[in-house]
Amino acid sequence: MTTKLNTSKGFSLIEVMVAVFVLAIGLLGIAGLQVTAIKSNHTAMSRTQSTQLAYDLADRMRANMPGTIAGNYLATSAPSETYNCFDDFTGVGTGECSPLQMAHADLDWAFELAADTLPFVSAAVSCTSPGGTTVTADTGAEDCAQGFTHTITVTWSEQDDSNGLVSKSMSVEFQP
Repeated sequence: MTTKLNTSKGFSLIEVMVAVFVLAIGLLGIAGLQVTAIKSNHTAMSRTQSTQLAYDLADRMRANMPGTIAGNYLATSAPSETYNCFDDFTGVGTGECSPLQMAHADLDWAFELAADTLPFVSAAVSCTSPGGTTVTADTGAEDCAQGFTHTITVTWSEQDDSNGLVSKSMSVEFQP
């Protein structure tokens, strides 16, 4: 006599529930990684923007050496008087700006761009003599002679892991 065994084909409800549970754990892990990636991407973007801003201002300072040496770029905020030394459509200079006016136009551009792209941003430009004396907008000295080291510092705030704001900063130093 032959006995036929009862073989079931398919999955039991417990097997399906275990599979769904394992899948859910995996998806939660992926979601956590995505949040971390977004935070890191935002931090990298802020650092990149601040670096590009500082290097662009340094290039503008090198292009306006009389204004740089005279200390016209020493600032911690946008100048009260600004000048548009370029035609808005062609970008060609009108030839009517002095080194001081060009420095004010550059600083106005830099501080406006910083405020538009970085959260809670501040910037400062200073110069240091070969002897180590630092000249800032606050010290009142206006001379950043040839051979001085110029420093552009950009500071911004970003969230840390405890949802508080942390101040970050980067500096670019150069000798014109």
